[in-house]
Amino acid sequence: MSKELFIYRSKMSRVPPGQNVVKKWPRLDVNPPEDFIDSDTWKMKVYGNVSEPREFSFEDLLKLDPIQVNADVHCVTHWSLLDNNWEGVRLSKILKKVGYKSDSKQIMCYGLVGYSTNIEMQDALLDSSIIAWKHNDSGISHEHGGPIRFLIPHLYLWKSAKWASGIEVMKEKKLGFWELRGYHNKGDPWKEERFS
Repeated sequence: MSKELFIYRSKMSRVPPGQNVVKKWPRLDVNPPEDFIDSDTWKMKVYGNVSEPREFSFEDLLKLDPIQVNADVHCVTHWSLLDNNWEGVRLSKILKKVGYKSDSKQIMCYGLVGYSTNIEMQDALLDSSIIAWKHNDSGISHEHGGPIRFLIPHLYLWKSAKWASGIEVMKEKKLGFWELRGYHNKGDPWKEERFS
C-alpha cells in the first residue's frame, strides 16, 4: 500500500542563515539510553489536557495512516541535512485520538533519559510534524533516536525529541530540557532563534 507523500519546504531558502550543509547525519545527544529499545515493546503515553489519555504501541501507530515526509533538518549547532525521507504518523492524528482540548497551548514531547522539549500547538498540528520510525527507507538507528522519534522539521532539530516516550498536552506553557538551559522557546531556524 502506498503512503501519502508530504513534501515540506520553506518558502525561503532551503538553508537557513548560519547553517552549513552536511552529507552525513551527525550524532549529538545528551544522556542517550544505553540499551536499544525494540519497536515491539515500545510504548508512548499521551496525557494532560485531553479527553481520553492513552498509551500507544508501535502497532497502534501503524493503524493511523502512516505518511512519508520529505524534509530537510537543521541543527542549532549550525549543520543542515537536506533531502531526508521520513515515514511516520502525523502528530495531529495522535492528538485527535486522545481528544486534545481547544484551550491547549503546547505539547511537551518526552524522550527517554529525562529529555523534554516544548512545541506550540500550531507547530504540533502542522502536516509535516510527525512521529517517525523510518529515515531514508531504513529504521531510525538507536544513535539517532530510534526506534521512534519526533520530527518537527520547520524548527531546529532539538525540538524533534529522540527516543519518543510521551506527549503531555498542556494548558499552560512551560519549558523543556534545553529551553530551561537558555535555548530559544520557539527555535525557528530562519530567524536564527537559537538562544533566548
